[in-house]
Amino acid sequence: MKQWAIWMAAVAMVGVGACGTDAGTDSGTGYTQLGDVTLDGTLGSDDASTAGDTVGLTDATDSGSTDATGPETVGTDVSTDTGPAKYPDCLSLIGCVAQGCSPANWAAGCDATCLTGASPAVASAYATVATCIQNTCRDGLCQGSSDPKCIGDCIGQKCISKIAVCGAGGKTGTAKCGGFLTCEQACGTSSDPLSCITGCYSNLSATAQSQYAALDACISAAGGSDAFGSCPEQVLTCLADGTSGAKTCIEALSCAGTCGTGTDAQKAACMTGCWSQTTAAGQTGFAAALKCMGTNKAGCVDAMLTCTDPTGSATCTGTLTCAQGCQQTDPQAKSTCYYGCLHSASKAEAKKVLDLQVCMDGCKCNGDKTCENTCVTTGPCKAVLATCQAP
Repeated sequence: MKQWAIWMAAVAMVGVGACGTDAGTDSGTGYTQLGDVTLDGTLGSDDASTAGDTVGLTDATDSGSTDATGPETVGTDVSTDTGPAKYPDCLSLIGCVAQGCSPANWAAGCDATCLTGASPAVASAYATVATCIQNTCRDGLCQGSSDPKCIGDCIGQKCISKIAVCGAGGKTGTAKCGGFLTCEQACGTSSDPLSCITGCYSNLSATAQSQYAALDACISAAGGSDAFGSCPEQVLTCLADGTSGAKTCIEALSCAGTCGTGTDAQKAACMTGCWSQTTAAGQTGFAAALKCMGTNKAGCVDAMLTCTDPTGSATCTGTLTCAQGCQQTDPQAKSTCYYGCLHSASKAEAKKVLDLQVCMDGCKCNGDKTCENTCVTTGPCKAVLATCQAP
């Protein structure tokens, strides 16, 4: 995706200097190019309830003299403004704020005067954006940074979903959640990316917006790490538009075993297909098991046991022997064979197999047989293998 000049686009919406005295003394110059905008969960998760700590967000009921962030600029407070709002929607408000709060001159209270020209509803919607900028960027990733590009990049990468929600102004459409990412990617070449991306969001149905909100909240809570690794259930629910099918959890795992090749888009499409064909109950277990394929091993063994549902009588060594025999050239057949071996073990013996697998993952052998042999004979998994081999 091309670089997005989000903050510069915001200025263009009202024109340099269009905020009049509301723009403060900043000339509107020196705005930096934002980094690639990603909606993969690397976004901020700040809650609007912390708006009192946002960048210069003033209390609509104050007297207009001073607030906790410093002197308030001259103007009429929102609560006493009886005329039409100067900034009737979130994008026009952001356009004003972008002039008074350039990345090169971001200071507490820089958006206060702009807020006096917004309606209470718009100011409230903007609070989530301001909180993200304040907590995630100014006091977070860019704390102590003197590089003006830092905040500009952070806004584009971490707070863009908050801007999209604010700009949509509660509007909904009929589009599905899975189409949102494609739509936002197309905004990378738009002359007005802010309006473009808020349009993408406002075209989503109410259900799709809820699905995307759940994804955003989950990844934010995970600290902005890999979206799929942290929140597979939310990612796949969005991509599959909430659909489900008749596959069991273990069938979904077998299906997912074929999704390891191709481009990222092809892998995502494959995994989404597996997900959409699985029952709602199976999807919950599948999502928990999918985390085992990444770096999150907490609860991995229990999740895999729940999904594979071992009900047989095979021992740990017998299960390993069975799995070693899964040499089919067809990826689906090979994957089905492997998970079938686990299903054929007793629950206690299957747990030993999974304990060994998790331990060996820690050796990071990546298929190197010499490394694997060392790992289980003299390395950290020696005792785990012995437990597997014990009668």
